[in-house]
Order: sequence, then structure tokens, then C-alpha cells
Amino acid sequence: MLTVETFEQTVIIEKKPTALCFTASWCLPSQTQIKELEEIRGKYEDKFLIEIHDVDQSKELAKSLKVNNLPTTLFFAEGELQEQNCLYGYQDKTMLTDSFECTLWEMENKSSANKYVWWIIGALALVAIALIVYSNYYH
Repeated sequence: MLTVETFEQTVIIEKKPTALCFTASWCLPSQTQIKELEEIRGKYEDKFLIEIHDVDQSKELAKSLKVNNLPTTLFFAEGELQEQNCLYGYQDKTMLTDSFECTLWEMENKSSANKYVWWIIGALALVAIALIVYSNYYH
């Protein structure tokens, strides 16, 4: 179970894809959210660290992540909060699944995009070097 201390190492530094669902035992929507998350958990637990935290038992972590609503499901990828995929309030399985899938898609495409960016930078560097050599050699 993540704590404030282990969150930084696991999620931010190691960049482990993570879904954190904050709930409370006294909150009916939270209890329903837990059931929905448990039903789809098997599909994603090999790709994500998935944790359910009761805010009464994880006060420090909830406070550090500014959890104000229950239930709240936060998604992290590449060490960053994926705000566009986070869910506030009760969400059904379809919305949970969509958030997991969107986070996965963004991780895969960000990785691919970075490869192309570095390839383009490398190609431009070679062109710049060629122009410098050409201008020094022929002038």
C-alpha cells in the first residue's frame, strides 16, 4: 500500500503507471465505486499499480494529492498526474475502462512521439553539420 513516502519513489521516480482510488467506508458511492473497480481490475493490473485507499486510513496521501471528493480515482503515467483521465465522484465500469484505456494510449503514443522527435532532431543536427562543413569548405 502506497504511503506519502513510497508514492514519490514508486509513482514519480520509477514512473510506474498507477491508478489510485480514494474512498471511504461511510460513503455509499465509494463502496459502489470499489465494486466497479474490482470487476475490471484483472484486465489492467498487469499494466498498472491499482490501489484503493480509504481516506480515513490514508489521510496524509489523500491530503498530499489534494483529494477533495469521494470517490476520486487518479491516474499517473510517466511520473505525472493524467488530469484529463482522472475521475471525480462515482463512475461506472465504462468510464473507469475509458480512463485506463486513455492513459495506456497516451503512454504508448507519447513514447512513440518522443522517438520521432529525437529522430527529427538528429536529422536536423546532421543537416546543420553538413551546411557548416559545406560553407567552410567551399568559401
